[in-house]
Amino acid sequence: MEKLQKVRVPSGDIELTSNIRKPAFIDTRQHERFVDFCDACRRNQYVGVCTGRSGVGKTRSAQAYSNWNVIEPLLTVAPIRYPSPPPNLDGCFTAIYTPDVSCTVKRVESGLALLRNRFDALVEHSMQWHNSEEWYKNRRQRFLELLIIDKAPRLSFKCIEAISDFAEKQNLGVALIGLPGFDRRIRNYEPIDNRVGFYHVFNTPRTEELRAILEARWQSQVISIEDDAVQLLEKVTNSNIQKLVNINAEMSRVCELNSITVITSDLVELASKTLLLDTK
Repeated sequence: MEKLQKVRVPSGDIELTSNIRKPAFIDTRQHERFVDFCDACRRNQYVGVCTGRSGVGKTRSAQAYSNWNVIEPLLTVAPIRYPSPPPNLDGCFTAIYTPDVSCTVKRVESGLALLRNRFDALVEHSMQWHNSEEWYKNRRQRFLELLIIDKAPRLSFKCIEAISDFAEKQNLGVALIGLPGFDRRIRNYEPIDNRVGFYHVFNTPRTEELRAILEARWQSQVISIEDDAVQLLEKVTNSNIQKLVNINAEMSRVCELNSITVITSDLVELASKTLLLDTK
C-alpha cells in the first residue's frame, strides 16, 4: 500500500470523548487453525489444550466457532418464550463453559450438566422448527459434541479431571483454553495428560491481520491508516488484540469528533498516552 502523506495531530486541539462501537470479528489465520483444533477435538472426542498470550483472540475465536453470541442469551430463556420461530441452530454442536475464579468440583459438575441439558433442549427446539423432518427421522436427544472450557487455569486438577470424566461419559470432546504455561501444568498431572490428544498454540496476529482488524471498524467511515501507524500499533500493543481494540476505540473517537480521515503515528501516540500504553 502506498504510504500516505503524514498529517500531524496537535493534542491540545482534540476532543477525547464519544461512544464506543463493538469491533467486528476478523477471520484470521490463527482463527482458522483454532477451528481445525476444535474440529479435531470434536470428531475424535479428544481432550485438547490450547494456550496463547492474553488478548490474542482465543475467547473471541471460541465464541465465533460456537456461535456463542447467539446461543448464550437463549440458554436462560424457557423454550416457550423463544422467539417464534427461534434461530436456526442446525449444525451448532459446541458450548462454552467459563468457570468461576474459585470453583469446586461439585459446582463444575452441576454447571456442566445444566449447560448440556439447556443446550440440547435449545437446539432440539430449533430443529423442530426449522428441520422437523430430519429431527423426527433421527429423534436425536443429544446435540452437544464439544465443550470449550475458557479460562481453564482457574480450575484445580480435580475440577479438570471431573470435566474429563463428564466428557468421557457423555462422549464429548473437550478444549481447554489457557495462558502459556498451562500446558506444563497438564503435563505434570498424569491422569489428565494421558487423555490429551491435541495441543495447540494460539499465536499473535500478523501485521496485515492487525490492519484488517483496524479497518473493520471503519467500514462506514472514510478513514485510512499510514504504514508507520500500523507498525507503531504493533509495537505499542505487542500484537495484543484487546489492547488494539481499546486503542482503536480511542482513535475512532478522535477521528469522529475532529473530522480526521488519516490515522498517523502521531494519533497513535496520543491515543496510547490516554490509555497509559508505552510508545517508547
